[in-house]
Amino acid sequence: MITGNQEDYLINILRLSEKGGVVKTSGLSKFMGVSPASVSEMLKILAEQGLVNYRKYKGVSLTEKGDEYARGIKRKHKIMERFLTDVLDVSDIEAHEEACRMEHVLSDGSAEKLSRIVNVQGDLGDQELVKAQTLSLDRMETGGEGVISHLKCDDSAKIRRLLSIGFVPGRKVRLDNRLSSKGPIIASVGGSSIALDMDLASLVFVEEG
Repeated sequence: MITGNQEDYLINILRLSEKGGVVKTSGLSKFMGVSPASVSEMLKILAEQGLVNYRKYKGVSLTEKGDEYARGIKRKHKIMERFLTDVLDVSDIEAHEEACRMEHVLSDGSAEKLSRIVNVQGDLGDQELVKAQTLSLDRMETGGEGVISHLKCDDSAKIRRLLSIGFVPGRKVRLDNRLSSKGPIIASVGGSSIALDMDLASLVFVEEG
């Protein structure tokens, strides 16, 4: 099992390697604020796990396995930051510090669910969303129903509004009626019937079925 400390090494190697390939042990030591001896010992452990390529005095790089793992942690960090700032209205600095702690314990399943709320896709998230046959709520036929797949919007206030009235990814939704050709629509979600203007309805994507 990979520990939180080991994950920190992997994510920092990823950050430094993106700026120029192989990472020097001295550079990693300075970046993380730990002794060169401690870095060397940890790199040996990570190499034994097949997560890094390490040669003493030459430097370290991530293996394919290590790179995939590190990018997964990086994505979880980004998801948590966005959720904390956009949904919970936490300050950027506090969100970063919280995300650094939570990225180590957030499950892959929870990360995917949160990514559908804050619209952080990429990597595995993109593949899953592309496969799903989704349609924005404003384009559904009257009587159409399905499960909310994701919310798509960069406006955090609108995301918070949708969540507060029940449009949460994973919930069943049904389009009951259209009051006019340009809205609003009447939709049932979470046991409630809600009037939603077309602008907000266009941000809710549904997997019909």
